[in-house]
Amino acid sequence: MSSGVTRVWGLGGVGGGSMEVMTARLTHFAINTDDVEATQAFYGSVFDWQFRDYGEAGFVQILDASGETPMGAIQQRRQLLDNAPTLGFECTFGVESVDTVRERVLAAGGKILMEKSTIPGVGHLLAFEDPGGNPALVMEYDSSAA
Repeated sequence: MSSGVTRVWGLGGVGGGSMEVMTARLTHFAINTDDVEATQAFYGSVFDWQFRDYGEAGFVQILDASGETPMGAIQQRRQLLDNAPTLGFECTFGVESVDTVRERVLAAGGKILMEKSTIPGVGHLLAFEDPGGNPALVMEYDSSAA
């Protein structure tokens, strides 16, 4: 039974200090796989998804119903966590500043898995692990990123 109370964590910052509110919304997901073609065929059959090759080999964009806008990706499995292949869906959240998220992750007890990197024409990406061992990514979208 719900009490009707919504808890908002982090508005006071770690340690209760003043901090700007950081908004994050799910902007991208990736399905990690050992066989990109078979996974593409599976999801194409199940959800009628459309695909297009993008970037390096082993990376395929999943397109929305219009066939024009990327909504996710199927990618060759990678290993974000030490000694553990990435299983399941990998989520990326759009944020205003990956640098601010990096500071907050470390202050809140998380671990940086991949330092800030730039995807030209897309933006800046950072991967981290939460205290429960879950990997997540954040993207600071910037079409002028080089």
